[in-house]
Amino acid sequence: MTAHGTPSVPFGAAMRKAHFAFAPHYTPLNHGSYGVAPVPVRRAHEALRAEAEGAADPFIALELHGRLAAQRALAANALNCPDVDDLVFVPNATTASDTVLKNIDWQAGDAVLCYEVVYDALRSGLLWLEEKYGVSIHVVKLAWPIPDDDLVEAMVGAARAINAETRPRRRRVRLAIVDTVVSLPGVRVPFERLVPALQAEGALVLVDGAHGVGHVDIDLAALRPDFFLTNLHKWLFVPRGCAAFYVARGRQGLVRSTLPTSFYFAPKGGKSGGEWAEMFDFTGTNDTTNWLCVEAALDFRTNVCGGDAAIKAYCYSVAQASGAAAAKILGTEVMDVAGSCLRDCCFANVRLPLEVGAGKIEPENAGKVTGWLKATGYRESGMYFQTILYRGAWWWRISGMIYVEVEDFERGAEVLRDLCVRAQKGEFLEAA
Repeated sequence: MTAHGTPSVPFGAAMRKAHFAFAPHYTPLNHGSYGVAPVPVRRAHEALRAEAEGAADPFIALELHGRLAAQRALAANALNCPDVDDLVFVPNATTASDTVLKNIDWQAGDAVLCYEVVYDALRSGLLWLEEKYGVSIHVVKLAWPIPDDDLVEAMVGAARAINAETRPRRRRVRLAIVDTVVSLPGVRVPFERLVPALQAEGALVLVDGAHGVGHVDIDLAALRPDFFLTNLHKWLFVPRGCAAFYVARGRQGLVRSTLPTSFYFAPKGGKSGGEWAEMFDFTGTNDTTNWLCVEAALDFRTNVCGGDAAIKAYCYSVAQASGAAAAKILGTEVMDVAGSCLRDCCFANVRLPLEVGAGKIEPENAGKVTGWLKATGYRESGMYFQTILYRGAWWWRISGMIYVEVEDFERGAEVLRDLCVRAQKGEFLEAA
């Protein structure tokens, strides 16, 4: 066991070699998208799968419920969730958000409030909601980087304006959506301020914490959202896919069914507490042995990495230092603005030296560049660059993690610099 705060081997390339199993040709610069399980956690998962295959009946029918309860308790503790039965496991964040959208009893005049960088899968769920039930989706047009005060003021102001509308009919914000950390561009949101401010306007608040546990500090007892979701397979090191889904006790009657609706649905009314949590334990014969790996992931974080604080401190520092180094190589800048918490996370966004316009990259072709950068970077250099075209500029999202170091991102920036020169000359069109 390592001393508290001290990893058993240094973070960076040494940790990557000692405890992860990446392909030899691959430099992992994009932890934020899918996460990865360390080798000791993978071994624990493999043992669980072997146990399940060795005696499936007792494993699933007799033991799974109790085992899941123990793992849920560990996840609840990591999130400071006061009652374990307010938190359940689902396959991923999208399943959790879709469970909310498909369970609320939507009424005429209901509106959903969000900003334009809401996660794409959740955006698709909102489009379905609009199509199916005619729910009004109100997207607040905000350009990042933005000061926290301006963000909160814009969201609250939009909620008040919607709630004040009477023509052609009375409207209300039924649900508001905020993030802990936005996916693309990778920015932290002042969710601790937004949740109570939007609840004060009468909205239910769904916090998309896909980039939450293991990444930024989460205190559900203090935050008190109506709904909260977070992937355990991204920053906590649980094998894919596993997410925690929290519903406040007073809101559990709204979420009456799982996705898919399964054995424990109550057709005559909603459940709460232990009965509500039980609905999510078994929704069919998917392999959920990875849900039993929370303990193994936490043991790795404590005994190999020196604890949660040490991990977060390194991931933050390597992201910010790498962002600065990459911006210097690329001759650009890191996304930032005064009065914002956007960089208080394990991401950094570096602008790429690409220009859109006449005689440069034509606007109608701009969308092709991002895919070309990703495919070509991986094919030629074993590096996958998570880039986005956002409001007329390309940004590279850098993910800080315990198995990378600044030198990895410096090499990545040099590769990207060459790719940008080639893209500016139109090579991405030749590939297409």
